[in-house]
Amino acid sequence: MYIVNMKKELVIGVLFCLFIILCLNLVLAEDNESSSDDVVVDTSSGIDKAYSCLGDEIESKSSLSLDEGIFGMLALGNKQKLRDAIEDNEKSGQDCWPKSGCTIKKTAQVLLAYDRIGQSTEDIQDWLEDKIGTASDLTWYLEIDIQNHVPAECEIRYGSVERTINVEDDLTLSGNGGSCLSISNSGYWLKINNECLDEEFEVSCDEDFITTLLYRKGLSGTLFVSSETHSASSLGTTSEKVNSECFKSGNVCDYEGSLWASLALNKMGEDVDSYLPYLSALASDNKKYFPSSFLYILTGGQEHFTEIVQNQKQEKYWEIIGSAENRFYDTSLAMLSLSGSGATELGNAQNYLLDIQTKDGCWNNNNIRDTAFVLYSGWGKSVSGSGGGIDASCAGAGRYCEAQFDCLESGGTVLGEYECSGFREVCCSIDVREQTCAEKGGIVCSAGKECDGSSTTSIDGSCCLGTCIAPNIQNTCELFEGNCRSSCSDDEKKNDNPCSDSSEVCCVTKEVPDESNRWPWIIVLGILILLVLIGIIYRNKIRMWWFRRKGRASVSPARPRGPPGAGVMGMGRPIQRFGAPIRRAVSSGTREMEETMRKLQELGK
Repeated sequence: MYIVNMKKELVIGVLFCLFIILCLNLVLAEDNESSSDDVVVDTSSGIDKAYSCLGDEIESKSSLSLDEGIFGMLALGNKQKLRDAIEDNEKSGQDCWPKSGCTIKKTAQVLLAYDRIGQSTEDIQDWLEDKIGTASDLTWYLEIDIQNHVPAECEIRYGSVERTINVEDDLTLSGNGGSCLSISNSGYWLKINNECLDEEFEVSCDEDFITTLLYRKGLSGTLFVSSETHSASSLGTTSEKVNSECFKSGNVCDYEGSLWASLALNKMGEDVDSYLPYLSALASDNKKYFPSSFLYILTGGQEHFTEIVQNQKQEKYWEIIGSAENRFYDTSLAMLSLSGSGATELGNAQNYLLDIQTKDGCWNNNNIRDTAFVLYSGWGKSVSGSGGGIDASCAGAGRYCEAQFDCLESGGTVLGEYECSGFREVCCSIDVREQTCAEKGGIVCSAGKECDGSSTTSIDGSCCLGTCIAPNIQNTCELFEGNCRSSCSDDEKKNDNPCSDSSEVCCVTKEVPDESNRWPWIIVLGILILLVLIGIIYRNKIRMWWFRRKGRASVSPARPRGPPGAGVMGMGRPIQRFGAPIRRAVSSGTREMEETMRKLQELGK
């Protein structure tokens, strides 16, 4: 019986230890899960929480960087701490930023921030305009097209020079264009020499004709057609003049700076057409700056819209290859350009961002700049110091917030005295009704498919003017130090970045977890296991101590018992009566009690 009890106690002790271990694992697992999955999925309150988090993060810092001041002001408006960050980084007396060395990009961004709060920006605009120069990176051509495609003779005048150019029936050119014009290698255009980019060329032909300018980067880049064409009847006259400028750092065009400066001046209502040839022709060489997002705002061109939506990764976010920034910055640029477009990709990005907020409501580990840029681009609000509030002023005036390009194309007038919430949008004098995708002759691609062709905006979202096909998955796994495998090993975990083979998954090395917060639990578990083992080993002494405490047992010398009248000599053996021994019935319970008392007596010695 003693052995059975001991086995029971041992089993109970082991089970108790297992229970402790199980509880500890559950606690640790919950702790790891909560630390790695700090996400906020509440769409209704996510934005308010983000604005609150941004305000708290700004207030918690003793000083802010220039970027934090700029983007914080774009999101929150006229806050003294944000103004201090910008003013402290201004180069003294020069109206440019940063003070360590003024750049076109940062100065243009400050221009946007100050315009956001209604502060005067004339001096900043003057500084930027001083940086404007002729973009010499392009090759320009003069094109003459006879409307009836018949041979014609044309007179070209520039300065004091007059030359005759013949247009043949196959549209090729012949003749002498003088020192400023030479027939291109293809024979269809007149190449304008770089020394003559400031010249104005007057053209007159003896047949109805059209003239325009073409441009490309160097001699072999993509050929672009100027947005303006001019036509005239026979013996009439047209005039063409190259208008190609950029913003220069020193004597060199600054492409990224020109993007931001054009964006800022466009927001001020300035004409930016002269910068578009340079920005368009060199876009393919500067994809790391995400030029399509800027050009779509500036031109409304469908080719730029198509490039933006096709660059979205996993139907969630944008992350431009070669970009010096991160996915939050690149996604913000895309949302800025798509604001007001109704594009499905914009909604996808907003949902994705709401799903990956930190537990406080910010983004990218509570990064102030990234959180502010995301809010400004995706969920811009009316801010203090903006002169009457955003959006309501335009709607309150009975006008309409429309894309600037659409407003002008539809015959409307841009009303610069009113503002709209979308960065692309301006207050327009007319209501530009957006057509459905079907009315535009396109189709809306279902989830998981992409447009094989150009896309356009519609009331239904992104409208494909081509065919919807399964996407050609780009292998971005290796760009993030991952490996494409059929399955991940024990020391790896699955990553969301795609592999070129859809049957493979992207595997990245698991991060070593922080063990520092586990040591207290391990120590507690060790103490509990030690206490259980001590209890098993010294269980009898502990039981005796407990019985004594409760008064349930005492120890004294055992005395033999016999029948009444039995003497000392009779002790230890049965008394004979009537010649037969008397046998006393001893129950099993009595034997157990005697055994227990014997052991207690030994423990008491």
